[in-house]
Amino acid sequence: MAFDLQEQEQIDSMKAFWQQWGKLIGGAVLAVSLGYLGYKAYGMYERQQAEKAAVAYEAVDAAIAAKDVAKLKTAAQQLQGEFAGTVYASRSAMVLAKAAFDKNDLDLASSQLQWVVTNGKDEAMQAIARLRLASLHLQQKKYDAAISELNQPHPAAFDAEYLELKGDVFSAKGDTAGARDAYKAALAKLVEENPSRELVRMKLDALGG
Repeated sequence: MAFDLQEQEQIDSMKAFWQQWGKLIGGAVLAVSLGYLGYKAYGMYERQQAEKAAVAYEAVDAAIAAKDVAKLKTAAQQLQGEFAGTVYASRSAMVLAKAAFDKNDLDLASSQLQWVVTNGKDEAMQAIARLRLASLHLQQKKYDAAISELNQPHPAAFDAEYLELKGDVFSAKGDTAGARDAYKAALAKLVEENPSRELVRMKLDALGG
């Protein structure tokens, strides 16, 4: 089959293009393909980890049902050690922190909340852990540590709760002006129908002035 001059020029142009850019394009295609395969493999790995963590979490549920803090601690620490990237690990830390607090083991409660803050993958759970950690610091009269936690970035949905607790901390340390400002800021974040408004309003009124 014969080619006319124009077709031959197009063929020659394509040959020249591939001679100059073929290796680069091929390398780019290969890199994209490898990246996609890596992404799929990582997604599969994460799903497998989540499934294994769900099975491991059954030991946490069993320990809770048995009210066995020692077994709960063992199960939670296993999750945190082997499946730190899953939500089950953070959930186990939160549960263990609550159990430790109820047993007045404040060091263990604090360490578990700190684990969630440092290692958690869920922003909402991290925000709740910070609130509870700050509340624990308040109970221990570690006011500066509590304020430090409450000053950390967190989802906007938790603004009112952070500000209210900040008001509690300022009030406890005798900083009436700081407490008043924090409570007012909390009120500004709460919609009228929110039942928390009345409690914050009462705290604000109790400050006087």
